Amino acid sequence: MKKFFALSILLIPYLIQAQNISLNVKAPDQVYSGSDFMVNIHIDKNDLQGFGRLLVNIPSGFTPIEKKSAHGKFEFDGSQIKIVWLEMPDEQHITVSFALKAAPNMEGYKVIRGEMSLATEDGSYRSEPRPHIITVKKTDNITTADSVIFEYSYIRELGLSAIRQKPYLNDSGQAVINILVNKGDLTGFGKLEESIPANYTAHSLVSNSAIFIFNKSNRKAKFLWMNMPRVNHFVVSYILSPIKGKLEKDIPFIITGKFMFAEGSTTKTVEILERNIDLEKMLEE
Repeated sequence: MKKFFALSILLIPYLIQAQNISLNVKAPDQVYSGSDFMVNIHIDKNDLQGFGRLLVNIPSGFTPIEKKSAHGKFEFDGSQIKIVWLEMPDEQHITVSFALKAAPNMEGYKVIRGEMSLATEDGSYRSEPRPHIITVKKTDNITTADSVIFEYSYIRELGLSAIRQKPYLNDSGQAVINILVNKGDLTGFGKLEESIPANYTAHSLVSNSAIFIFNKSNRKAKFLWMNMPRVNHFVVSYILSPIKGKLEKDIPFIITGKFMFAEGSTTKTVEILERNIDLEKMLEE
């Protein structure tokens, strides 16, 4: 009995140490002024339960928008995001997401820092992720595509058009969809509308001043401009996340879309074409 008691004492510190928490921040390394992008924070809490609080310091110039808080209460006080759980979810692995909108005149290095604390009946736990550095490049609120047009000169011959880069997976296992818009001298109404596969949700990465709308019921992802950007060519981007499970590299993404624009008093429509071109370098890496 004494040996069993002594062994139990030796095991207790090991068990407490094993029940830790960790954070991992996933965000672009480079963005453009005026653009918006997603930040995903992956929380590994093992089997710990109790009160939880996530704090994320947001650099000046970024405006956050709540996307997914895993049933926690989301608050932003002007400089810090706070997500509070009175009782943490049962899942061992949790992901919270929010979008950040960069101010038009931002540039330079910005650092995202955070910390997670969890209070249980057995004690308190705390973890800090590695600070994530984001380089903001000033682009007068527009992501241009002149170098892409130059490299793929045949695109010039298409005239008014929209070209979708073949979707690819990012490090978080999400499908990235980049679209090059060739609008010429158009300045008025414009809309990109894409029909995405079932069982996915869509989130904007780079909108170039558009309103982004995702309709879950009809699986439509839309970029809407009342007045399109001034430049002749620009790129928008969004991601597809699976509602359940993970994306597999061998599964094709069947996406269809159209580009609608106002020309005079009429609205015209062209099909979004998918091509094997590289638009990634025009966006965050």
